[in-house]
Amino acid sequence: MPDFPFPQPAPGFDDPLGLLRACHMRMLMHCSTLEKLPAQIDAGKQAELQETVEKIRHYFNTAAHLHHQDEERDLFPLLEEQSPDFNAAVRELSAQHPELESAWRELDARLAELDGIDDSAALDARIRAFTNAYRQHIQHEEQKVLMPAEQALNDADRKRLGRAMARRRNVAEDALPDSLK
Repeated sequence: MPDFPFPQPAPGFDDPLGLLRACHMRMLMHCSTLEKLPAQIDAGKQAELQETVEKIRHYFNTAAHLHHQDEERDLFPLLEEQSPDFNAAVRELSAQHPELESAWRELDARLAELDGIDDSAALDARIRAFTNAYRQHIQHEEQKVLMPAEQALNDADRKRLGRAMARRRNVAEDALPDSLK
């Protein structure tokens, strides 16, 4: 996988915006790995790819889905409460989530049958469409939402966001950082 720098230590729920950014980095890392799959399939390495593909599938089927919920249910409404300046970006990005998830479901169905893939060019086209859409989405989200959110959200907003993100992942109350209790 590409060597993307992650902040040390990794952000936790007490830094919800940092955690969302770290999730974006992981998404980009998985996109880069996905783009290498067709060449590896052409080289006859399907069996060797199974574990990597399962990790990617698990990530996009769970963590990426939770990430979208974090934004749509908590971050975006918080930002819209702060300023109507966020409304257009929030609408645009929220509309992209179902499109990305639909594209993922189609790609996921193909990846589930990795051993049976005989047309790597078609897979490559599907992967490229998915990864390009995801990269554009992340870039817009970083620029139009996360960067301005650093200024717009106060400590109480961040705490509220972090607690909601932790609840969504079934983190026990006693496992939360003291700053979120």
